[in-house]
Amino acid sequence: MKRSDYNLAQSFSFAVSGLIYALWYERNLRIHFTAAALVLYIQRYYELARAEFVLLLLLLGFVITCEMINTAMEKTVDLKQPDRDPLAKTAKDVAAGAVLTSGITAVAVAFILFWDIPTINVILADIAKAPIPWIIAAILAIIWIFFIPAKSRKH
Repeated sequence: MKRSDYNLAQSFSFAVSGLIYALWYERNLRIHFTAAALVLYIQRYYELARAEFVLLLLLLGFVITCEMINTAMEKTVDLKQPDRDPLAKTAKDVAAGAVLTSGITAVAVAFILFWDIPTINVILADIAKAPIPWIIAAILAIIWIFFIPAKSRKH
């Protein structure tokens, strides 16, 4: 069956499979998802305009998308060029550079949107009032990022 013969439900199934694969086997994607969740939680302390919130969502999605494209690029290069090759390395490095650029951009925008000392003090005070949920969340994030899975599967 050709790829074009798949119905919409099958296409979504493939996309979800790709997302699950990347979340399960790509530590950096789990880091990006964890950071995105933290940013989305913290933004509730701010009175962001609709456009600012949309920009935040777009940047979070862009970073995650870049990381997934980077993963696809790495897997494709590894499939076609299993031995070390300077051009393969360049392709992988450039794709990783795209992720880095998108991440730096997202951090810069978050810094501009969130750098407000009084609000930061409110967030820190809330954490100090109830540290246990934050400690549990941090432990779960560490497990999620570094221990799932214990070893990456080669595909």
